[in-house]
Amino acid sequence: GDVVDVLGAPSADTDAHPRVVATNAVVVLVSPASAVAGPGNDRVVLVALPAPAANALAGATLVQTVTLTIH
Repeated sequence: GDVVDVLGAPSADTDAHPRVVATNAVVVLVSPASAVAGPGNDRVVLVALPAPAANALAGATLVQTVTLTIH
């Protein structure tokens, strides 16, 4: 139920500035933490957004790294 903003930046471009991809997204689900430490243990966060914003966010995650900021 937390409210978050989603920021993204292209992974390969070290000079890229982050941009806001979505605002006021509501967290619906967070995947459990991995029991084994190591690379590739990122957790998945499912957020609820209106359809146009959800589509834009889904597309952004295909080509860039995203992170969340909690309000």
